[in-house]
Amino acid sequence: MPQTQMQPALTEREQENTPMSPNEQIEYFRSIGRLEAQVASLIAAVSELKTKVDGIDTRLDQLDRLANRWKGGFAVILTLGAIAGFILDNVLHWWSAKGS
Repeated sequence: MPQTQMQPALTEREQENTPMSPNEQIEYFRSIGRLEAQVASLIAAVSELKTKVDGIDTRLDQLDRLANRWKGGFAVILTLGAIAGFILDNVLHWWSAKGS
């Protein structure tokens, strides 16, 4: 499909110099007011999302710290289990060799 460029009815310079009727001015400023209200609504929504994202970041940091703590605890328990298994295995071999 060929794209057609839309030509404005008036150029920017002509629009600036074209006087508006009072009704057009009223509608123009109402439109601006509606747009400002939409912008304010968007700003509020974005700030609310930012607050939620900050809360999620805080929770993720806490979860990461908790995971690191458990990871360290798991390493300690695994090491103690390996040492206890090694000692128990050697003691059982020693007893079985002594009994023979």
